[in-house]
Amino acid sequence: MKTSLLLVSLLYAGLVQAQGAYRWVDSEGKVHYGDRPPAASGKAKELRLGAPAADKQVSFTMRQAMENFPVTLYVSADCGQACKEASAHLRKRGIPFTEKNVATNEEIDALKQLLGGGEALIPVLQVGTKTRKGFEQGSWDGLLEAAGYPKAAN
Repeated sequence: MKTSLLLVSLLYAGLVQAQGAYRWVDSEGKVHYGDRPPAASGKAKELRLGAPAADKQVSFTMRQAMENFPVTLYVSADCGQACKEASAHLRKRGIPFTEKNVATNEEIDALKQLLGGGEALIPVLQVGTKTRKGFEQGSWDGLLEAAGYPKAAN
């Protein structure tokens, strides 16, 4: 009896682990992540997360962080090396993120408003509602870890 119960439990755990992750953008432009696509729209994209190795399973810790504190990287065409390093660092850590290219005056003004006024020093990292201007690895890692993202790619 105990062996059967253990076998069923292990089988169920394997099925739960096989679930996919979905990413979608709502009508207000907000990016969402979840284990199920939205009921109202068929525009969800199924993700194979765990970058850079797309075939890895996403840990519970990573899924929780993604759901509660989505990551957005703001870049621009003239950002250069700092944006490349910022993007590469997020990929190396296996952090799923949305990249937004800030090009128009309206987009620049919206970014300044997000930052509470002042200069919009690109790149900008947004984790949930918190932001960091300019790429500084230690500061970015601290923000990501405070949000629950693992220190290394899982």
